[in-house]
Amino acid sequence: MPSGYSSRPGSWVEIDLSRLRKNYQWIREKINPETKIMAMVKADAYGHGLVPVARELLKLGAPALAVSSIEEGILIRKKVSPHIPVILLLGLLPEEISACLHYRLTPILYNTETAFKLHQAAQRRNIRVQVHIKIDTGMGRLGVPWFEFGAFIKKMEALKRLQVTGLTSHFGQADDKEKPYNHLQWKRFLEALALARQTGLELTENHMANSAALLNYRRSHLNYARPGIVLYGASPFESFDGVRRIKIGPAMTLKSRIIQVKQLPAGVEVSYGGTYTTSRPETFALLPVGYANGYPRILSNRGEVLIRGKRFPIIGRVCMNLTVVRIESSLRLPIGEEVVLMGSQGRETITPEELALKAGTIPYEVFCLLGGMNPRKYLGD
Repeated sequence: MPSGYSSRPGSWVEIDLSRLRKNYQWIREKINPETKIMAMVKADAYGHGLVPVARELLKLGAPALAVSSIEEGILIRKKVSPHIPVILLLGLLPEEISACLHYRLTPILYNTETAFKLHQAAQRRNIRVQVHIKIDTGMGRLGVPWFEFGAFIKKMEALKRLQVTGLTSHFGQADDKEKPYNHLQWKRFLEALALARQTGLELTENHMANSAALLNYRRSHLNYARPGIVLYGASPFESFDGVRRIKIGPAMTLKSRIIQVKQLPAGVEVSYGGTYTTSRPETFALLPVGYANGYPRILSNRGEVLIRGKRFPIIGRVCMNLTVVRIESSLRLPIGEEVVLMGSQGRETITPEELALKAGTIPYEVFCLLGGMNPRKYLGD
């Protein structure tokens, strides 16, 4: 759904840019003084809106932005900044090379075929292209396998139109500080750095620390740190102990409005499948929000919402566009009363971590779903 704000949406998300600013400053204080921030704005800024978030980060002085796709990189060039470094985390397909050069984006390379074609294109234009090389240090995802890096860097030496300015990799288990595998990945990355520098590369833009590593492995900060989930105010750690020690706050709130209040007698099987049956007369509020808005169906009979600063349970199955909430019969609620499904109201808060835990997922997915499937309203400009 396109970014925007209808006067009467079934549900919407509010993005607090002042909270984003506070999170950014908190990260700045946590990383090494000489380390710069490469802010993750991939996946439409984790559902928060690529252009508004990138513009805000530019105001904050973010030295670089990282995206997944070339389309996101082009959007930054057209609507945010013609100059800020933009890193293409997933690299390039051959047909994207021309656009990459035209918009002066920095691709990550991990195969010789793409590297050679990029070199040829740069040669035809008589330019040099800055690139980063990604090493798979053991996560098994994208990158040159660490045991093949020596051969890869030798092939890169012949491609004079490509200026390798940094190496990158990714921790697979940095959220668990005690995992020995983290040390193994770090060792392999340092070995690759040393090998690359032996070829004469200066390598002033190295980066490996994601949000979890940023907090758990200070030595991995290098030239850039890559905050993602902490920038948007959620924890990269699964345990709630980890959440409590992070002084950040979510920038995203999910809201809806009541469209009907009614009392039902005993014996009514509520919503699809009749997974909840009223045992006595009960009062319900209907919300025009459901899994079409990214609110997980698995929260049927287990999720909660906030109304006037109090928690109320979701009853029956979450539908495509409707959710039923049981309320107190004495509560007089008008049509249009605001409801919070994720965020704070009064003294109560439903955090992204709580919502994700109940849904059997992680805050990353929650943000992407809710932000991508609801109108967005920006606060704190």
